[in-house]
Amino acid sequence: MRSTYNTLLLLVCLLVIGGAGYYLTEVRQPEELQKIDDTIQLAKMEQAAVSDLLVQQASSKEKAEASLAQWRSRYKEIPSELNTADMVLYLESLTRTGFERFDIDLVGRTNKSEFSYYTFKVDALSTFAQMYRFVWHIENNRAFYRINNLKISHETIYKENTDTQLPKRYDMVQFSFTLDAYFNAKNGIAAGEEELMEVPDDLLPRSSARHDSFHPLVRTDLPPNDEQLLDIEKATLVSIVGNRAIFESGDYSYIVTEGDRIYLGEVLNVDPRTATVRVQQNKGGKTYTTLLSLDVEMMDVLKNSNIMAQPTTSDQQ
Repeated sequence: MRSTYNTLLLLVCLLVIGGAGYYLTEVRQPEELQKIDDTIQLAKMEQAAVSDLLVQQASSKEKAEASLAQWRSRYKEIPSELNTADMVLYLESLTRTGFERFDIDLVGRTNKSEFSYYTFKVDALSTFAQMYRFVWHIENNRAFYRINNLKISHETIYKENTDTQLPKRYDMVQFSFTLDAYFNAKNGIAAGEEELMEVPDDLLPRSSARHDSFHPLVRTDLPPNDEQLLDIEKATLVSIVGNRAIFESGDYSYIVTEGDRIYLGEVLNVDPRTATVRVQQNKGGKTYTTLLSLDVEMMDVLKNSNIMAQPTTSDQQ
């Protein structure tokens, strides 16, 4: 009897221990493991969020430093108001010399959330040097202007020389562009002139062009002799007196000496000992040196005649 009781008690204990083990292993332990996994996952997400915030902080700091540097290096003034009449007067002040035509038209006004600007259309005809100077002043002055769609082409015009009433050739450039003039900027963008950074002159581009990009290096057509200078191809060397040479051309007489200008060139030398005159000419981009010789013996023979002696010439290119 006692043996049966002990067996039953042992069986009950086994059942209790087995049930407790099953509960702990299959019920409680998975829940705890899931909680641990959730905690680990949450920690990883928080770590990723912190890393992302650190990256954003570094990026924001870099952008802030760049914006601050740009803010401190401002050299353009954006006024709160812009009088279009005053602006046109300023532009016209840049076109008083070297311009044959300067037309400016107001296209319209554009309003943005941070600023406003007027758009003008410009069409002009001038020398290349004056066109370069005009654009340089617009791009580098304190006012905030922007040039768009600049178009340039070569154009040759002829105007009367007021001294000789003969046509004179001018090599010009025809150019057009649209011009945006900014104003009415919000606080933080606009700045007064006293707040602007001083820009060293050596950081600015040249205010004058190095060369005329539209002037032909070699030309097939020569400019007219509008100043009525000595044209050695149409004149006759008739005498050399000391350091002066005397030419005749039609109804005109020319007395020239070393350094004097002639048509397309200048006099290099007058030599009374050899009775020669040496000149240099630039014909369409090519330079020529010409030696004109006076036939002294023939001049003695023709002193009392009406026939004019012709100089002999030799060209060296």
